[in-house]
Amino acid sequence: MAFSARRLAIAILVAALAIRVAWVFATPDYRLVHDALDYNRHAISLANGDGFALSYGRETAFRPPAYPIFLAAVYWIFGPSLEWARLANALVGTGIVALIGVISLQVWNQRVALIAMALGAVYIPLILVGQSVMSEPLFVLCMLGAIACALKRWALAAGVLMGLAILGRANALILLLPLAWAVWKGPKPALIMIVAAALTVIPWTIRNYVVLDQFVPVSTQLGSALAGTYNSEAMNNKENPAAWMSLKRVDDYRPIFNRLRETNEAVLEKQLRSASLDYIKAHPGAPLKVAWWTSRRMLDLGGWDWAIHTAGTVSAGKRAGAAGIICFWVFAILAVIGAFTQRAREAPLWLWSVPLLMYLGVVFLVVETPRYRMAIDPFVIMLAALAISAVAAKRTKVP
Repeated sequence: MAFSARRLAIAILVAALAIRVAWVFATPDYRLVHDALDYNRHAISLANGDGFALSYGRETAFRPPAYPIFLAAVYWIFGPSLEWARLANALVGTGIVALIGVISLQVWNQRVALIAMALGAVYIPLILVGQSVMSEPLFVLCMLGAIACALKRWALAAGVLMGLAILGRANALILLLPLAWAVWKGPKPALIMIVAAALTVIPWTIRNYVVLDQFVPVSTQLGSALAGTYNSEAMNNKENPAAWMSLKRVDDYRPIFNRLRETNEAVLEKQLRSASLDYIKAHPGAPLKVAWWTSRRMLDLGGWDWAIHTAGTVSAGKRAGAAGIICFWVFAILAVIGAFTQRAREAPLWLWSVPLLMYLGVVFLVVETPRYRMAIDPFVIMLAALAISAVAAKRTKVP
């Protein structure tokens, strides 16, 4: 970047951080809900030197470890303060804005990069998830960092960051394919990247085998994700069809759930996964129904009340949730326009496979916006930037 453009980029990042910090201080009544309660509990236990907290009185690998360890480091330095936890995520969110700019500069040009950064700085869904004590911001930061390194063909760095992303969300495993494609100059760089990712993940896998006596690569979440969606109650729900339900409210799997406390967590996951697959075999149209409704929900078109409700899973109030929905719709329209520009077609195909794979990674399970869409939102922002850049370019050519 030229010197003036670099100063503008720094100004955008300062503004992005200021917006996120201001949001934290403007919402002092923030409360931990749902997954955030677990992340906080694990982080406090780790910061106190007690390892990962138990779940139902037994060892657990339900939560991937990257974010609890990151949060534990924050707590170890500053003490177990929700304000510091949220400020740390505000910094992570600013890093996401920076990486959106870096990737846009690598793939396109300076103008697109600056526009994308400016859009990312004010994109409300990113701000809402970023102000919460949730794992998605750190996961997206690592994912985008891996992509930026892959574009430079820095195979080792891309692999380590991809490993950290996998330790943030297990479904990131599938992204090893496009990143191997990106660094490919023959098999050696791709192999280096995959081995680096594997070596980053393996210590956690070994830990899981030691404490659970079962092979669990990253997490035991898949069984409950499947079971909460593929059951009679969820499928026959008239108000929110095919929406994930807490297993406490699912009669189909009551015999398994009732043995929750005395069952090894990895064994429980296998039982739930097996029972869910049996349900799918008996109802082969169920995955299509789930995909239809989760796709609508990912676009915040599954019902206004539901979209507001799921925004509440990151402790966003109704007004903030509504603002996030409207903001996404505006950006999505711009992204559709941007997708038909020449510059969008110039980007490497593997880059666009990333949001597609992240979509496929959740579409047959469960979607809660804005957080389950967060891995896709940077690409929505980049496409929106392409649309604005194309319009600006046309105007500069008008005499």
